[in-house]
Formats: sequence, structure tokens, C-alpha cells
Amino acid sequence: MTVIERSSGYYNQTREIASVDAWRTYHDQQIRDLAAKSYPLAPAIVDLFQRAGVKPADITSVDDLKLLPVTTKSDLARLQAENPPFGGFLTVPVNQLKRIFMSPGPIYDPQGQANEFWGWSEGFYAAGFRPNDVVINTFGYQMTPAGLMFEESLLDIGCCIIPTGVGNTETQVKIMQEMGVTGFVGMASFLRKIGETAIAQGLDPQKDLSLEIGYVAAEILTDTLRSEVEGMFGMRLRQGYGTADCGCLAYECSERNGMHFTSNAYIEILDPRTRETMGPGEPGEVVVTLFNATYPLVRFGTGDLSAYTVDACACGRTAPRLTRIMGRVDQVTKVKGMFVHPQQAQAVIAKFPQVAKFQIVVTRANEIDRMTFKLEMAAAPSAGDSFYDEIAGAIQEGIKLRPQLETVPLGTLAENSELIVDERVWDK
Repeated sequence: MTVIERSSGYYNQTREIASVDAWRTYHDQQIRDLAAKSYPLAPAIVDLFQRAGVKPADITSVDDLKLLPVTTKSDLARLQAENPPFGGFLTVPVNQLKRIFMSPGPIYDPQGQANEFWGWSEGFYAAGFRPNDVVINTFGYQMTPAGLMFEESLLDIGCCIIPTGVGNTETQVKIMQEMGVTGFVGMASFLRKIGETAIAQGLDPQKDLSLEIGYVAAEILTDTLRSEVEGMFGMRLRQGYGTADCGCLAYECSERNGMHFTSNAYIEILDPRTRETMGPGEPGEVVVTLFNATYPLVRFGTGDLSAYTVDACACGRTAPRLTRIMGRVDQVTKVKGMFVHPQQAQAVIAKFPQVAKFQIVVTRANEIDRMTFKLEMAAAPSAGDSFYDEIAGAIQEGIKLRPQLETVPLGTLAENSELIVDERVWDK
């Protein structure tokens, strides 16, 4: 069997190993171009600039971004609702898009015609994916962009893709064994589940499967889970960070010491309250200005908390690195890779007058997320009532996740209690 070198090389050497001065020149030029070209085409950008009293000519470098306000994820959902379908950020007619997706919120996510639109190829190559890898992509292909987002970047590298989606672990094992799958894309907790299924079938994942490289996202990858999965398969596991709105924002290299900033955006770490720029090692919100001519999000607040380092990396890449994702700024919470919005949950529960009050509690056991809806009932369902099946089904349809339900006595939940309580604790 041919041994593939997965630790060396770059997807875009000119960009990835650029000097600090070269990075600065590149970012400044991208920011100037974005301001000049998007302003005449995107009404939301016009509004953003006018509210700040700024003209495109005033934006000459990354330093000038501080003149503009941050648009939060909640702002984006509101703007899209007020001015559908894209809130005024789109610079081309809708019928010139390649694809349109819808993520929880709801938020519409456009895909333009540009090649490698989502920008994950850098990350996949840094992780170790190479041409001719056979890769199962276990992210979903329905409605949300994850499945096709990753597929297009893998195809750009030259990989062969098997779009399996999530679930059907026995079939996943069969495909991996019979197709000689070398790469996995999905969530680390699901890859572990596939490995457990293989072991239950009497297989040794290291000997009977050919998996060499995995790329995971959409959930926090703890050291414990990474070590368990890598040991189970005898493979290399790397992670990336991004959003459905922006695509790839950061990615791990072979050194596994943080996630390098993408070259497709300018990333700031800001104090969530004051919007002051944070320095290396100081936690703050990840705020993104996307170099995307079709959907130019400017100072988009992801709601994710992180910190960054500018220490040199042995891989040779010179972009700063996110240290790790530390949680969320707001009550929007990510569960099993899906964002859960308080407003979404309220809209679902409002259809059931039997519920006086509710609270979502998110926990994590054995590296698997669990979402429990605590329900205070104004009226108890009668015997044989299908209420619990109906509300569970409505929650799954509205939020895309199957909940656990727990009935609690009236008065259990305080009047000012948060709608979403995240009790998960992450190791480093």
C-alpha cells in the first residue's frame, strides 16, 4: 500500500506562509475592495455604513473596520425576516446563486458561483487530506449547507466522496470496509459510534478498516474524545471551525496546536460588550469580515468565544491561531452541531397551550450532547393523550433535534430563568 505524506505541503503556499507585512497588505487590500464593491450592490451594507456615518472611501485598512458596528447572528436573522431572503446583503440576483440553504434561526445561506465558495480546502489540506483519498462525508445534505459545503472543498482537492450522512452505523462500517475509505468528515462523537459498531461486529477498526485521516467540526472536540477516536482507528484526527453563514474560519494543521485563521476572511477577537479589540490570549467574540463578493458580511459576530495566539507554528503557516472555542456569548447554543435559538423554541412551545413555562437544559455525557425540555404543565394531558409525542415531534421539526422531555411541577422554573441552560463542562 502506498504511504501518503499527510503532514507537509500547503494548499496555497504563497498565502499560508506569507510574512506579517504581506498578510497586512493582503488584508488591507481585501477590506478596501470589499467596501468599494459591495456598497453599490448590497442595501444592508449601505445601511451599515450610513448608520456609522462612514463612506466606502473611509475604509482603507483593517484598522478602519472599528468604525463599523458588529452585526450579530440575531441581527442577521431579524434582517432576513424584515427584508427576505438575505436581509439586503446579497450582491447578485437570487437566480444567479448556485444553491440556497436554510439553517436554524431560520437563516438563509446563499452559495455563489465562485469555485470553492466555502473555503474549506485550506483546512482539509492542512489536516492531511490528499488527492485520491476516498472520503465518507457524514454531514447532512438536506436544507443546511454542511454536507455540500464540505463536499465541494474535498472535490477541489481531488478526493472521491461517498455522501453517507449521519446514522446507519452498520452501513457506514460496511461502506468503509468494502470501499477502502481513507478519510472521514463529520462529528467526532459519531465517528466514535461507528468505531463502536465495528467492534461490536467483531472487527478491529485499526486492522479491518483503512481510515487514516478525519476532519471534524460542529461540536467541541475535547482531548479525551480525540484521543479515544485516534486510538480506536489508529488515525489522525483534526478539527476545523466555521459557520453556515461564513464557511471555513479556522483549521488545525499537523501540529495540532490551535486553528489557523483562514485566508478567506479577516478575523477579530472583540470584547462582547465594549467591542474593544482583544490581544493574544485574551478571550472574546469571534467577529468576521468575509471576503465574499456575493455575500459580503462585514464585522459579523459569530457569537462564539475564543482567544488567539501569534506564536510561531512548526508547520510554517504564519496566520494567527484560535486556541479553542470556549462557548457562546448569547443564549443561542450549539447542540449536536445544530444551533438552538430561544426564539425558535418559543415559537414551537407556543403551539401547545398545555405548557405554562419551559426551559431547555443541555448536558453532555460520554461525549454526547443531550437536550432536555423541562415543561411546567398548565394542564396535565389526559390518559392516552398523544401530547408528548406531538410536542417532541414539533420540537424536532422546528429545531432539527430530538429532545428529551421532563415534566416539572408548576413553580419549579423561576420567573426570570433563562430559556437555555448549558450545563456542559469541557476539558481542555
